[in-house]
Amino acid sequence: MAKMEYVVYEFPDYAEQVINLLLEEDWLIHSFSLNDEKEIFNPSAYLYNSEMSGVEYAIHLDLNIYQYILNAFKKEKKNKLHRSAIALVVFAKFTNVKFDPTIAIYEKLNYKNQCPDELIDDLILFRQIDNAEMDHLAEFVLSETDSIKLPNPACLDRSQLNEKLTEYRRLKKWDTLYVLVLKLTELYFCDRGLSNEDKLEVFWRWCHEEFLFSLVATCLAIKLFGKQRIPKLMKYAPRHSAEINKKHLINMTWDLFLLDKFFENWVNKPDQQEFIYASNDKPFQEVLKTAIEVQSNGVDVILNRDLSPALIKSFLTTFEQVMTKQGRSISSVTDFQSFREGLIVDYESALKVRA
Repeated sequence: MAKMEYVVYEFPDYAEQVINLLLEEDWLIHSFSLNDEKEIFNPSAYLYNSEMSGVEYAIHLDLNIYQYILNAFKKEKKNKLHRSAIALVVFAKFTNVKFDPTIAIYEKLNYKNQCPDELIDDLILFRQIDNAEMDHLAEFVLSETDSIKLPNPACLDRSQLNEKLTEYRRLKKWDTLYVLVLKLTELYFCDRGLSNEDKLEVFWRWCHEEFLFSLVATCLAIKLFGKQRIPKLMKYAPRHSAEINKKHLINMTWDLFLLDKFFENWVNKPDQQEFIYASNDKPFQEVLKTAIEVQSNGVDVILNRDLSPALIKSFLTTFEQVMTKQGRSISSVTDFQSFREGLIVDYESALKVRA
């Protein structure tokens, strides 16, 4: 965010309480260079950058937070997460930040298999909450009321929305990301003779030589096998049934898809547009923060917390090799789709989830 001149903005009396609640939740993930991470909740910075530089900000919602916002109205019993989610809506209102629920909607369509009509009903409700009076929403946030007064719904072309939703039912990159998840899971459980450091090196070498290098999959691997391992990231377990494990593998692929989507948005965004990701999934946040660090610093990245000096050297070597075709046996593959399908069959069989 840009350094501000001396400008005074006036905010509602409840602004500090709303911001404190959001600071406690710590949902926002970003790629900005901030001296103090709390500055992400500085409302004046958003308004200043918008007015002085024409910057437009958007908050992309994960499925959990999108659902909390909806359930703040739907559920009879309200909880802290409902009020925190509405606090985010209030914060966006007094900073003029827009919401983008696309990722959450596509996850409900593709992973949760929710039908388009229900998704459209939810989207209409979400827009009603987003358009509700700020002061009344603040009363809900501060537990002064358990109800949310909704404005009339906006006129939406349901048939056009339905068509738009189903147009992308098969998401791009899905199978590729699924192969990466399968490989990581196979390394995690099937290669017990390897140390965690060995598994990281094997994965990086496999990505470069035999498949495709992925920044987000690499950072997921670091959090699975590095010095600061996060076991919750691995959802598959041999004790589960094949059906449950297949669902867990799909769930992990969704996590990887969301991470990949963040970087796709980041790389392709116009100069005057900035975006923030809102998620309450702490393990997911840690992977994304590591990936942002690598993307921002390149070969100068410092990963001492996660990797030994030897592994850092190996990682940087791999990172540099990605820019070349050196040692890439996959370069000789003529039908990538068939090749990828073969990998899926092999890894699903090894993990005993092949139908």
